[in-house]
This record gives sequence, C-alpha cells and structure tokens, in this order.
Amino acid sequence: MEHPLSRSLCSPENGQKFLINGTTYRLAGKLGDGAAGLVRKAMRVNDGTEFAIKFLAPDPNYIDESVFDEVAARFQREGQRGTQLRHYGLVTIHAYEGNAKGVAFLGAGPSNPFILMEAVKGRTLEDHIRREEGSHAGRSGLRVFALNPERLSIAVHVAEALKYLHQKKLVHRDVKPANVFLPSENPMGSLPRAKLGDFGIMKWGDFQASVTSGTLTMTSQRGLGTLKYMSPEQAIAPRDVTVRSDIYSFGITLFELFTGQILPSPHHVFEILNARLSRGTTASRFIAMGYHLSDADVGVAELILDMHLRGPSGRPPIDRIAGRLTYELERRTLEGRTRAY
Repeated sequence: MEHPLSRSLCSPENGQKFLINGTTYRLAGKLGDGAAGLVRKAMRVNDGTEFAIKFLAPDPNYIDESVFDEVAARFQREGQRGTQLRHYGLVTIHAYEGNAKGVAFLGAGPSNPFILMEAVKGRTLEDHIRREEGSHAGRSGLRVFALNPERLSIAVHVAEALKYLHQKKLVHRDVKPANVFLPSENPMGSLPRAKLGDFGIMKWGDFQASVTSGTLTMTSQRGLGTLKYMSPEQAIAPRDVTVRSDIYSFGITLFELFTGQILPSPHHVFEILNARLSRGTTASRFIAMGYHLSDADVGVAELILDMHLRGPSGRPPIDRIAGRLTYELERRTLEGRTRAY
C-alpha cells in the first residue's frame, strides 16, 4: 500500500485555498520540486502578498519509503524550529502546518504537511555566478580570483546567517550557491544582499537516498545533501556532523563566488583540498590550480583554503570568517569612496 505522504498522492493545484492562523491563502503556481518536497507559490488573499509553500512529498526514487515517517517527524521538528529563527540573512519561515487529512485546506486540497515561507524574488547565487563567468578571464590562460565590494557583500550576508545558526548550535547541512538567494529588490546604489535558504526543511542528513548525478549521498550512508559541497565527515557519518561541516561547504561556495566559476564536479573540490596540503605559498597554490591571485586577496584566499581542510577541527570558526570578510568589505568600500573623490 502506498504511503500517504508519497509524491504521487500530493497534487497541489492553482486556486486551492488554505488557512494559516486565521488568514486565508491560495495556491498560485509552481516554483520547483526537490527530492523530498514540492514548492509552490502562495498568495495571501486579503492583500496579494506572495509567499512560498513547501509540501513534504518524498519521491520514492530518491528516498526509501521505509523512512517516510522519520522524514515527517523531522520535517515537523525542523519546521517548527524554523519559525523561531529571524535573521536578515535567512529566508524567513512563517509557519509550519501538519495538515492532517487536509484540514488546513478549505475544500479539496493536499493532505501533506507544509511550511509557509518568505518568497524571495530574484535569482540564486549559482545563476549569478554562471552569468558572470566571462568576467573572471585573465591573462596567460589563468582565471582571476578577485574580491570586490559586490561579491564581498554577498559573502558577508551568508557568513552572518551561518554565524547566527551556529550560535544556536544548528547545522545547515547544505550550504551552496543554489541555496543562496539574491533579492532583486535592492535599494538604489546599495551593495547586493543575500539570503540563505533551505535550512531545516529537507537537509537533515538522516534519510536513505540513492546516488543520482552527484546530487545525493549513497544509500548505505543515510544522508541527503549535495555531494560536491559535502564535507568528508558528512558523507561518511551524517548523523555526527558539527557546525564545522558547514564551514567546508561555505569554503567551496566562496571559492566559486570569488573565482566566478561553478566547479564541475567533486574532483575539482579535491583539487582545492590537495592544494591546501601542498607545499608553497598561497599564491603559488592558486597558480597551480589555474588562478591568478593579487597580493591584496592573499589573506582571504588562504582562509578559504583552510576551510577545505579534511579534519573539521582545523577549519576556522564562522565568527573568524565573518569578521575577516566584513573587514575586507569595509576596507574596499572605503577605498572605492576615496578614489571617487
């Protein structure tokens, strides 16, 4: 008999109305699907404000049906905890709804649990990096590792969001450019903002999953996340990861942001890890990987290499990372203003 949470039984349709804390919303279009859920647009009926709604609807092709109940329990626990998190660098979770027998819907509707969250209009950091790949081409066939206020501003927002989570002893588990959102609504003349999403929704790391295109971990490891960005300890023992696992993933994200290139595979990440362990200066290590590094950027580049260390205890803590990125942002912003005068 098919599990009641199964993907095939969840069919959210445009126009269906549901109630959260006495307020009526209606479904209004598809935003995307993942291994564990379906994401749809929702509109608040009284004023037309847009939200995102994520239904828990595991796909048996990726998550074993025998752990669906465990998935649901964690979805509830993390969804309820997510409603208590408030930070400018995190996508806001407004409500969790168990929705037993479709009780939240006014009439027919899905009976799966769901989370109502902020809808961020804009694009992901991954899309942003791919669109700007050509701007990092340098001389002699080397790409350019470059810091500027725009990229540093994005990095600082994500670092501060992670700092907030880590202070609460919470591990994100899936830090990557595709989970960083750049709002299109930005004050004129201001530096770009960023919001870290997908915390506490699908990436708890205790689900059975299959390997598919480097997206999920091996079935025997009971883990869920993105393989290329996953720390060695998360790939081996996902139940035991600490906040230092996020540091590893964030290091890859920063490398891609500052080099303007989405790395094609986990093998390219291992190249960075091996570069950190090799002899030589930080600049020579980057040259060996095919990147030009200016003297002004050496400090941050060295920090990013340390974030790739295999052992979690050797990686720098998030407060040190956030502090260094903030210092660089303030210094370069001030330099830019000085040159303008």
